[in-house]
This record gives sequence, C-alpha cells and structure tokens, in this order.
Amino acid sequence: MVVLLFGGCASPGERARRAQEIQSLQLQVDRLDRTVQARDAEVASMQRQIDTLKSLGPDRPFDLFAPVRIEIVRRSGGQDYDGRPGDDGVTLYVRPLDADGDVVKVPGRISVQLLDVSNLERPKVVGVYHFTSPEQLRRTWYGRLGTQHYTLKCPFSDGVVPPPSLDARVEFTDFLTGKTLTALAEVSITPPFSGD
Repeated sequence: MVVLLFGGCASPGERARRAQEIQSLQLQVDRLDRTVQARDAEVASMQRQIDTLKSLGPDRPFDLFAPVRIEIVRRSGGQDYDGRPGDDGVTLYVRPLDADGDVVKVPGRISVQLLDVSNLERPKVVGVYHFTSPEQLRRTWYGRLGTQHYTLKCPFSDGVVPPPSLDARVEFTDFLTGKTLTALAEVSITPPFSGD
C-alpha cells in the first residue's frame, strides 16, 4: 500500500528511472539464470564421466601407459649457457618410464632441486626450479633420433659458484594418476674460469 502511494506520487522522471532499474535487474537475473543452467549442464556432464569411470571397475587398464618411475639420463650435467668458460647451470634429461621400461610422454609437473652435499651434515640448496604448466613441459620434450626425454635447463642464480658436483633431485607428478615419482643423480660441474 505504501509502495503504491509512493509510486503514485513519483514524478514521470522518477518512474522512468525505476522502470530502467527494473529492466536492468531483470537482465541481470536472466544472465544469472543462464549461468546457472550452463553450470548445471557442466556438473551433469562431469557426473556422467565419473559414473562411466566407476562402471569400468578397479581392473581397468588405467595406468597402462602411466609412468611408474623416472630416471635422470647419464649425460645430464653442468651446462655453459652464456658462452664463457665454466658451467653456469645444469641441464637434466629426465625420462618417465612405464611398467615395461618404455619411455612415455605424459603431462605432469616437474620440480628440480640442486644440492651441494660436499658437507653431508649441512647440505646446501643451490637452486630450485619448477616446470608446472603443461605448455611449459611440452616445450621441454625432445623426441627425435631414438631419444625421448624432457630437457630441463636450470641456470644458476647470479653469484652462485657451484662445487665440482651437485646432487640433482627431480620430482615428477603425473597429471593422469596423481602419483609423484622421484629420482636422484650426481651431476658434474665445470667451475668457471678464475684466472687473473
């Protein structure tokens, strides 16, 4: 009743402004309704996928091509990236292997930690590197001439003077299974030239 009385007393300009507000609100409601419908359809699609995966049972060949271990290829080691004498980083060649020992190209996330273990009681982290996006990892894949591996370039930070060898710890998380696999290898470094 109050609204009707107030509405009856409103000027034509005020009524036009309110009509525009009502129309704007109705457009917002319609847009939100469409968003909810799209999300409902997406949820229903995901639920169908879940139901399909559940119906396949635990014996499905889910990880037939999933990696069960990773290895750091022996030729991994110090690398000269700047063209001056001495290594200023480490290049690691990492291969995910399936249960049959075959190299598999799988999406995932890789983390590398380089450690100076010259003092075993107090190992020192020289560098940490992350290769997290599928596109970034795809660019590191090399698959020619019978060689298949991820090539991970890990340059040292400015001012780092590495020892003659480092331990490289690689952690690979497979996006398909969610499993995390690790490998550890010692890599040799050619120290920078320190002549006068």
